[in-house]
Amino acid sequence: MGDASEHTLDDLVATLGIVVGHRHTALDDARATAEVFTRLIPMLAAKGIRTLGEAEAHSNAQIRILERQARDGWYDATAVRPEEAWVDGRDREALAPLDPFLYRHRLRHLMRAPVLFLPPHATVHEAARRMESEQRSVVLVGDAATGQVWGIVTERDLLLALAREGGTCAERRIEGVMTEAVVSLPQDAFLYRGLARMQRAGIRHLVVTDPANRAVGTVSAKIFLRERANQAILLGDEVSEATRPADLAHARARLPVVARELLANGVDAVEIAQVLSYELRELVGRSAVLAEWKMEEAGAGRPPVPYAILVLGSGGRGESLLVAEQDHALVYESDDSTGAIDAWFSRFSEHLARIVDASGISYSPGGVMATNPAWRGSLKRWRGRLRDWRGHPDRALDEQADLIFDGHLAYGDADLDAEFRVALGEDADGNRALARVFAKPALAPAIPPDAEDRLDLKRYGLLPVSCAARALALHLGIAETSTPERLAVACSAGAITAAARDRLDGVQSRLKGWLLRRQCDDLESGRAPANVIDVASMPEIERQSLRVCLDQIRALPAILGAGLGAPTRSTPGSRGGAAPAPTLS
Repeated sequence: MGDASEHTLDDLVATLGIVVGHRHTALDDARATAEVFTRLIPMLAAKGIRTLGEAEAHSNAQIRILERQARDGWYDATAVRPEEAWVDGRDREALAPLDPFLYRHRLRHLMRAPVLFLPPHATVHEAARRMESEQRSVVLVGDAATGQVWGIVTERDLLLALAREGGTCAERRIEGVMTEAVVSLPQDAFLYRGLARMQRAGIRHLVVTDPANRAVGTVSAKIFLRERANQAILLGDEVSEATRPADLAHARARLPVVARELLANGVDAVEIAQVLSYELRELVGRSAVLAEWKMEEAGAGRPPVPYAILVLGSGGRGESLLVAEQDHALVYESDDSTGAIDAWFSRFSEHLARIVDASGISYSPGGVMATNPAWRGSLKRWRGRLRDWRGHPDRALDEQADLIFDGHLAYGDADLDAEFRVALGEDADGNRALARVFAKPALAPAIPPDAEDRLDLKRYGLLPVSCAARALALHLGIAETSTPERLAVACSAGAITAAARDRLDGVQSRLKGWLLRRQCDDLESGRAPANVIDVASMPEIERQSLRVCLDQIRALPAILGAGLGAPTRSTPGSRGGAAPAPTLS
């Protein structure tokens, strides 16, 4: 039965030597089918096929041929899923069909808000009455004014109290039945992280917090009932619970599977980059925790003052793909006269960089890391650097100062990060001077030779667009850090047209899609992923689309020049001329 043809039940029964009592009667045919299925199971297992999904995928192996035909331009087969195109169950560790909904939405999109708070002295009867009248399955025990939470009471808690104590529990204070261990995640966390955390903790309700760590909503397991909990979904929780660099490396190794599956589900590469960037920041944040442990093990103790680790560049903007480098900075609260505080953070940064490198994210070739004193310092020292950069914009460009305006908090003190955001916007005139210099890669973008077969999409496409958006943000005082958001606010301010914004958004989407697919292919083939695509191997229709994208890049100087000439004013998402600032994690 090694051929690919279809077989009738009679063929299978004869081939497998199964005795059938009365063929074409319902009962005996059902028995024969069950016996065939039983005989096929070990044969499938021998080929590495263990589940029904794998068996279905194996039967569609001919899709490989269809994919090659589509790649040659015969037809559009964008709906073909990768798991429908492999030959043997051992080709992949496991089928991991992802619901893109979990990777495109955040907890704030689904949370129930506002939170139902009750004080600790409220009774079980009062809690049950409020939950029934407001159609709630959970109540938080705490202070509604401050968002402080001391415990959580669920429907299950009330049922257990009733089962144990009967009707007498009605007058008990809810502090006696609440669960004190409250599991929470920030409102910007993706849904897949919420699901993973709930599964790991064995809970049905998750508290959602704002940047100040105040409870602002709850998420119930009910919203995930139709979602699949598989290895890929558990990606986020594995990063959060890592206890050694190898754990982080293992979690990061799953990112290409997630990216490939999301592409197959039709998710825009811009949105996939947001997921990958979120994981990058979480990985750096968890590495900071492990670095703190290293410092304690060495007898150096806990951090001497509050600090914040910022991920810079594409990771900070939410635009990182599968090629990532260590672009990060460290801000700590204050210095001391002996230099002991900076010495602690210097050693800490060395641990941090080694752990992140061991997880699969290489050192920054330009030295943009907290190990470099130029990218580490107290808030006062950072204010001095910013003044110096604003006074010498050309030097600022040489020193890659533009990256600091893309920063996003990965770990540390949110209040300190907020103060740093203020420092970034303290001198609007100075920032506009920086904007004119930082705009140079977009005002004079590198143009690739027409005959070039291998094209660096980051250098010739993505970099000019992100530089243009950053320059507009500095010029207009836009707070957002991602390129699409910066372009959208610049459009609202009248600095660029809606048509230009839409064209540049389309350029980003197409370039990132091609690049992400190439990086996935590189990793699956055992090659190091890069920012280069093979133009010669692209179908003609895609080469035409690429030429259109490059034409849009050539139009950037005119678009940006007009934008930088636009009058500065307070715009939606701006702080009246303040510099763009990192969004809190």
